[in-house]
Amino acid sequence: MTEPQEPSVLVTGATGRLGGRVARRLAEQGVAQRLLTRNPERAPELPGATPVRGEYGDCEALPRCLAGARTVFMVSAPESAQRLAQHREFVDAAAKAGVAHLVYVSFFGAAPDATFTLARDHFHTEEHIRASGMAYRSRQVRGFLKAQNRELAGHLGSGRRLCSRFEQQVLVRPTLGRVW
Repeated sequence: MTEPQEPSVLVTGATGRLGGRVARRLAEQGVAQRLLTRNPERAPELPGATPVRGEYGDCEALPRCLAGARTVFMVSAPESAQRLAQHREFVDAAAKAGVAHLVYVSFFGAAPDATFTLARDHFHTEEHIRASGMAYRSRQVRGFLKAQNRELAGHLGSGRRLCSRFEQQVLVRPTLGRVW
C-alpha cells in the first residue's frame, strides 16, 4: 500500500480575492492543492485543499511548504522594504524544491525604470524567475484586487479598484489550465 502524495499544486494568496478565486476554480476542477497562508484558519475550506502555514521570507517554512509542489501560483507579497528580497527567496526556494512551473501575477508596465515602486519590484521578480531555470508564466494585470498600501491606493484612486472579470478569467483559465 502506497502513502497518499501531497498535492502537487501550491497556491499563494488563497485568503485574498485573486488567489482565492484560483483556489476555488482548481477545487471545482477536482485539482488537489495546498494553500500557502500565514494563518491556515483563514484559508478557504475547499475540497482537496490543504492549508499550509508559511509566508514569503520564512526561509524555515518554505522548503516544507514547497516540497513536492510541481506547479506554484504566486501572488505578490504586500508592499514592504523586504518585498523584493522575499520574492527572490520564495523563487529560490521553489526552484530548490524542484517546482517545475511557476505562475506569477505581475503588474502591468513592470519595468526597471518604472515610476511606480511596485512595478519595479515586479520587473525584478520576473527577471529573477526567468533566471531560476523554472518554466514560468507571468501575467501583468492593470490593478490589484486589494489595495495593500497607500501608494497603491493613491495610484488606483479609491484603492478598491479590482481587476476586471476578464483579467481574472485570463489569469485563472489559460494560465493554470495549460500547466497540467
